[in-house]
This record gives sequence, C-alpha cells and structure tokens, in this order.
Amino acid sequence: MEDMKEIREMKAIIRILRFNPDIDEKPYYQDFELEFGSGTTILDCLINIKDNQEGSLTFRRSCRSGICGSCSVRINHRAMLACKTQAMDVVKNGVVLVEPLVHLRTIKDLVVDLEPFYNTIEQVHPWLITDHTVKEKEEGAVTPADVELLGSVDDCIFCGACYSDCNVIDVDRSFLGPSAIAKSFRFTVDPRDSAGDERIRQLVEQGLYKCPVDQECEIACPKGLSLRRDIIEYLRCGAVANEVGPMPAHKRLIMSVLDTGASVPVTTTQAVDEYPEYECDFHGIHELYIKKFEGEPVAEVVLFFGCIINRRQQDTAAAIINIFQHNNVAVHIPKKQVCCGSPFMRVGMRDAMKPFVTQNFEIFNTYAIHGVPHILTSCSGCNSTFRHDYPGLAREYGLDFDFQIVDVGEYMTMMEADGNLRLEDLKPVNMRAMYHYPCHIRASELDESIYVDLIRKIPDMELVQVPSSGLCCGGGGGVRAAYPDVSDKLSIRRMEVAKEEGVDGLLTNCPFCILSFERGLELMRELGEPMEFGIFDFYKVFSRAFGEEVG
Repeated sequence: MEDMKEIREMKAIIRILRFNPDIDEKPYYQDFELEFGSGTTILDCLINIKDNQEGSLTFRRSCRSGICGSCSVRINHRAMLACKTQAMDVVKNGVVLVEPLVHLRTIKDLVVDLEPFYNTIEQVHPWLITDHTVKEKEEGAVTPADVELLGSVDDCIFCGACYSDCNVIDVDRSFLGPSAIAKSFRFTVDPRDSAGDERIRQLVEQGLYKCPVDQECEIACPKGLSLRRDIIEYLRCGAVANEVGPMPAHKRLIMSVLDTGASVPVTTTQAVDEYPEYECDFHGIHELYIKKFEGEPVAEVVLFFGCIINRRQQDTAAAIINIFQHNNVAVHIPKKQVCCGSPFMRVGMRDAMKPFVTQNFEIFNTYAIHGVPHILTSCSGCNSTFRHDYPGLAREYGLDFDFQIVDVGEYMTMMEADGNLRLEDLKPVNMRAMYHYPCHIRASELDESIYVDLIRKIPDMELVQVPSSGLCCGGGGGVRAAYPDVSDKLSIRRMEVAKEEGVDGLLTNCPFCILSFERGLELMRELGEPMEFGIFDFYKVFSRAFGEEVG
C-alpha cells in the first residue's frame, strides 16, 4: 500500500510568475511547495495555494470542466487550460512553471486583458451576413456535409491559448491569430452567408498567408481543432479559387516549380548528377544505385532528397549516402526527382500539383512492386506531404499506394532496433548544441525523441534541452517567400533564445529551417551585429561521426 501511495502522491514546487502593477516594478517568480495526488489539476493547485498559502494570488476560473476557457495560462511555456492539466503530468525536475498568457497585458498575476484577443474576433465579423436582395434559399439548403464542416470549428471556446502560443504574433501584432481565422472560416463556409468571397479577400489582406503552418496553435488548442490543414489551407485554396491568392511571391515560386520541376532553380550541379559512375536502369527508372561496401546489403532503400537538398544542399545528400554506405545499406536514387508538391498544398494551389504527384507515385510504386518499398525522405516538408497529403490524393486520383514513406532519421532508429546501425563506430564530435525540432517533422507525427536519442549516441556531443517553447524558424507555409521580414524575425529570435543557453549552435534535420537560420545569420552580419552562432546539419554531423567528412 505504501508503494501505491508513492505512485499516487508527490511533492513539487509550483513556480508562479506574479505581478501587481499597483505595487510591483516588474514581474517576479514565487515558489509554493505542494503535495498532490493523481487527479489533481493545476487549477486545483492554484486554488489550494490561494486558500492556504497566498490569498492575494489572482487567476481566473469558472466551469472547471474545460468549457469556458477562463483558466487558460502558460504551463512550462505552453498555453493550457489549468482545469484540464494534470499536475503530475507537467512536473519537470520537481517544478511546474505557471505564467500568464503572452501577447496580452497582465492585469494581475495570471489574469490578462483579453480585449485585444476579442478584437481580432470582431475584425472578421463573426455573424451571418445576408443579402436580402437575393431570393431566400429553399428549405434544406444547408446539407449534412455543411453541418459537419461548420461543426469542425464550433468547439472553439475563445480561451486565447492559440493566440498566446502563436509565433507570428510574437513578431507581428497585426496578424489576426488562429482563433479569428477559425471564426472567419466558420462563416465563410456557411452556405447561408453571402459575404464568403469578401471574407476570404479580407483574410488575405489581414495576413492569411503569414501563418508558417507550424501548428503551435493546434498543440495549444484544448479542443484539438485541426487549424492547419482543415482551416488555414482550406481558406488558402478558397483564396486561389477567388483569385485573391496566393501572394505574388508564391506565384513566382509556383512558376519556378512548373518550369523546372523543383521549388528552387538549378545553380550548381544537382546531387543526383554528382555520381555518374553509379547510373543504371531499374525497371525503366533511370537511377543511381550506390553500394560501395563489400558483401550483401542489410537492406535497400530509395532516397528522395527533395528540391532544396538536391539543388542547394548537396553536401547533405552526400552525408546521407555516407551514413547508409557505412552501415551496409544500398541506396537507389531516382535521377528524375521532381517536387513533392508541398509548395502547392501550402499556398492553396492544390489543383496544379497533380502532374508531380502522379510522377512520384509512378516512381515509388515501381520500386515497391520490385522489392524496395521504403521511400526515405531527408526533407521534413516532403515527409509531411507524402505522409499526410498523398493518401488523400491517391484516393482522389485513383492511384495505387504500394510504398512506405519513412524519414531518414526514423529509418536510422529502425536500423538501431534491428541491430543494423553500427553505433560502436561513432567517433567523438565535440559540440554543445540544441536540437531544433522542425514543425514538418512534428506534422508527420514523428516524435522529437527519435532525433534527440540518436544525437545523444554520438560521443562527446552535449545536447542542451530546455522546456519546449515551440519556437519557429519562420520558413514554412510560404512565409519566407512572401513575408521575408516576418521569417527573418522568427529565425533570429529562435537563434537568440538558443544562444542564451550557451550552445555552439542549433542542430536540425530540415533544409528549410537551415535556409531560414542561415538567412537570419547573414542579415545580422549585414547589420553589423554578427551572432557568432552555428547551424549544424543533423545528417552532416552523423556522417562526420561515422568518419566521413563532407563539404
């Protein structure tokens, strides 16, 4: 029974950011020691503290059932409902950090002024607008499908959690924020509303394309709304249909894809053209088949580099090849690699991507039916598109889906589980770095721990981890193309936060993140404020650890 008590009860520090503008010069943290058990929520802890330790502590609460949204606060740097958050689940090293929502003025302690948040909702005219000059629609005009679509956002309780955790609002207060966009969506898709087209035009003007689709809002949302794909990208498709989107920079990007087959033009030799001695044919596919080691391979895989790595980050491609050669994995690399289609999906030009999708399906299915089913992606954006968008597109286009999409890091973990990753060969890499978790990797539902655990296998590698704050590189969703100032501010902010931890740099496995961070560093140099900070490629670091330097 004593063991059960130890499991069900614990003691921890509830560290609360307090501020009373009437008497305090600046906010300060105050610690409260509490003993609590399973089933105790953070709201229970706050009530306990107010009743028994500090009566002046101020916070909001009402329903205690996750319905009203009143108790929304930041817990360990993430916006959550205090009434729905189990205290035991959020204790980190004996401490739970509780702070007020950000982007809003603190009235006292954990109570913030929500008026600016409510104003964003008001800006999108959250009510039905009816044109009385048009004959009233027949009864039954609202179909069950309409009701289902409308219901996808009706769970929003206006708690402000998404507004608080939105990265864009951190650097651009003119951005409406996720909740307001979701509310606009609710009326835009209502067949009874006569202002749908105008609503979309206004949304584009108010920053619909400023969202980097990093999904921080979805993590914060206590109701689990699918804000990225079901709302943001749906509205962007509507903007394109109504010829008010995408942004001019996006149109130029899409034209580049249509003209060259990739999201960036060829400026140097493509990675797929750097190994002519390995060119061959695989059942009608012109490919590279690379096997530099003796003996039979432990596996064969297909590498899909993606536009950026193939055309701009060829050293990364070489590093990935090195990793697999060192571990006796033979690689097939189709020479005719075209865009995965992610740029089309992200900016709303979904209908234009079909030729790229069908070509990739043809290639991938050919490999799969001839015994090589694993298609490995080294770009997080490609991985997310293949895993989440391609299944639906396959059904829509009537295509077979015989292959399996796997991220390179994910496959390395699979090899480790099978005893095929030669970890004993890893050489020391003297580096103190922080891992940057790409939003597209998270969108692929691949956990950060996959990459953190791999990095920690490298001798002498010191990986500094801090409580997740969800900071974004600013490169996703077309933001880097259309709103470079927003992208630059986000990338610089991310690096500044990491630098405060005393690391050598950020280590990541996303080519878009790397481009954004390198652009931020270049901008700081141009401003005469160099950061003296490194950006490290996950694959190049591993290639180096296996004894193969590139670049």
